[in-house]
Amino acid sequence: MPGYQDTGLIVAGDVFMGEVDSDGNVGALRGPINVPSLAITPNTVETIERQSYKKATYGQTLDAVNLPNEAANLTIQFDSLPAIQLAEALAGKTVAIDDAADTVTGEAHTLEEGLWIKLAKSNLSNGSVTITETSGSTDITADCEIDHAAGLVRANTSAAATDVTIDYDTDAATGTRVLGASEISKPRFVMVEGINLATNKRVRVEIDRVVLSSDQATELMGREFISGQLTGSLVTLEGKDSPYTMDMYD
Repeated sequence: MPGYQDTGLIVAGDVFMGEVDSDGNVGALRGPINVPSLAITPNTVETIERQSYKKATYGQTLDAVNLPNEAANLTIQFDSLPAIQLAEALAGKTVAIDDAADTVTGEAHTLEEGLWIKLAKSNLSNGSVTITETSGSTDITADCEIDHAAGLVRANTSAAATDVTIDYDTDAATGTRVLGASEISKPRFVMVEGINLATNKRVRVEIDRVVLSSDQATELMGREFISGQLTGSLVTLEGKDSPYTMDMYD
């Protein structure tokens, strides 16, 4: 261990995050995540003082003890937002989308001129939609507008604003669905593998378990890249001396 050397500290690092259970078992890590800010706030304390009532030192403090109040906490901001990280920002979790191609016949709706109705399914196959009047069995597809991706239909004329049945095919689709606001408590392991830009020497931070939650609004329709923010308390695991470590390498 070297002696004291006066250096500054600016960390550039690859951040990795994974789920962790109460026993400290860490799952697969996602990353590197682009993290503009990762801030650790130490424990807050309640100070208990014993004051002097003696003549010579009246009003002065004879003893002071800091008792723990709130736990140390982590605030992490990120703008890497594949679906799994978007779920973190939206206090949610993910499930796989694996929709097979399908055929739907006779789906009943009442169309209104200029207003959309939502079909039971989306990802409609181009050219597969047939819209038929319930009364008279007239094909009025040409009088309607169809949003195939969204699965929406609307009547473009007053004559088409009537009771209908709709036949259509759907295309197979895969992806990831975010179930927003479905996971408010997120126990996570966080690791930063980086360098001190002031010295070009390695730095590593490992946070064994932090119980995070999303704590800011997510602007989905803004003019800037979407970012997420999580905040939570650091937990010291059984057998560990601290909730996190920061290694400064020679």
